[in-house]
Amino acid sequence: MVDSLQLREAFRIKGIDEHLVDVPQMYLGLDGHILTFPVRKGRIVNVVAFTSDRSQPEPTWPADAPWVREASQREMLDAFAGWGDAPRALLECIPAPTLWALHDLPELPGYVHGRVALIGDAAHAMLPHQGAGAGQGLEDAYFLARLLGDSRTETGNLPELLGAYDDLRRPHACRVQRTTVETGELYELRDPIVGADEQLVGEILATRFDWLWNHDLDADVAEARLRMGWEAHEQIALRQG
Repeated sequence: MVDSLQLREAFRIKGIDEHLVDVPQMYLGLDGHILTFPVRKGRIVNVVAFTSDRSQPEPTWPADAPWVREASQREMLDAFAGWGDAPRALLECIPAPTLWALHDLPELPGYVHGRVALIGDAAHAMLPHQGAGAGQGLEDAYFLARLLGDSRTETGNLPELLGAYDDLRRPHACRVQRTTVETGELYELRDPIVGADEQLVGEILATRFDWLWNHDLDADVAEARLRMGWEAHEQIALRQG
């Protein structure tokens, strides 16, 4: 968190456009990216600086290491050495950063066992690069609430209901898991096709999240109701009425 007045002054001193303080920004570079966005009515700027360990194909965080630890400003600045004036000025306003390890889960073969269903991070913990992890948990909860709250739900059809949840929610959540990794690679100029082509990165990002933001969850619920035979019964009741 950076005080917006402090950041504005730092930008002014270095001749950087102060408008950047007021709007969300993302700075992209090789093996790192920095996200900023104003909060608290613009009084504070939240800063998240990502850096990736490329020393091994699938780095694993040591089991005995803390997931969050204090870091020095020097450690942070060294991780972004050679970056432009704006991101460097931004990081120089953070005297005592904390370092957070990022974790995710592999795609699971199923979210349901008997009458037990996994939702949220227990089912599909993912990297934060699409800002969609919490949203997927909410979608799981909404989907199940719409079905479990129906008066026609009973012990006998619970396995069928949970099966519909697994069939309809899991492929979508797994796609979000998979594409958030790909998005991180795109941000950090490691996409195998796009690479460091800045213009192409911008063009892709302009529409990349449309499928995610515009997903019709109510259509999934309707499909589940159809599988349960509820929609057919409702249509018959309407015709008879």
